[in-house]
Amino acid sequence: MDRIRLTLYAILFIALVLPFFFRPKVKMHPSPEVKAAYNFVDQLPDGCRVLFSIDYGPSSQPETHPMVIAMARHLLKKHCKIAVMTLWRFEGIMMGNDAMNYVTKKMGAEYGKDWVMLGFRPGITAVLTNIGTDFKSVFDVDVQGVPIDRISWLKDVKTIKDFDLVVDFAAGSTGESWVMITGARYGVPIIIGSTAVIAPSLYPLYQSGQIEGIIGGLKGAADYEYLIKHPGMATTGMLAQTGGHLVILLFIIIGNILYFFGPRERRRI
Repeated sequence: MDRIRLTLYAILFIALVLPFFFRPKVKMHPSPEVKAAYNFVDQLPDGCRVLFSIDYGPSSQPETHPMVIAMARHLLKKHCKIAVMTLWRFEGIMMGNDAMNYVTKKMGAEYGKDWVMLGFRPGITAVLTNIGTDFKSVFDVDVQGVPIDRISWLKDVKTIKDFDLVVDFAAGSTGESWVMITGARYGVPIIIGSTAVIAPSLYPLYQSGQIEGIIGGLKGAADYEYLIKHPGMATTGMLAQTGGHLVILLFIIIGNILYFFGPRERRRI
């Protein structure tokens, strides 16, 4: 019995690991809300300004990191500028720096020229309200202490309305705060990327037109990677997850066949 158990675990392990070494090309069918997010970003003018709010920690990194990297790649190809902030204290700064450093290194983008980390300011309601009336009263320097006025593409920013888009990558309810304050009061377009468990609560916001799109969980990130034609860790993760599910399903089917067509004594046990 132990040998059988080890064999089953070994087969499952192989199914999970293989996609990380052999990445087959698969045809995906992105969801409408991810397509909407992609189309909105794709239609932004070259050289646009976008604000990322990184509102998740290390525990949510596998789901949300790939979507940050995919959208940053999409925007940087359009020569857009990305300002990064967080409502999640230092976890958000750490996650934002990690994702942006990874993608900008791959694409040859530079800190200060193509993107900047603004950091964290306390008080969600106060921050989101004040950046709508005087952006620099909240973010006057970046995390390195460089005055915003010295960053050429942020020099003329007065309010949040000077950004073409806000994208909140969230593992909590911060997306709703962005919609209620920034979207409702100042009319700034918003896209929300979230963990899978949060995504269902965002659909009313999407269906009512309050947000431009949703990127939900690992599947949403994989959809976005497919749309930008650059498969990454989300695509690999979905392939591994699918392979694991198929193996488990196969084990269940085989187990039931052996049970129902096996010796009667075994079924009594």
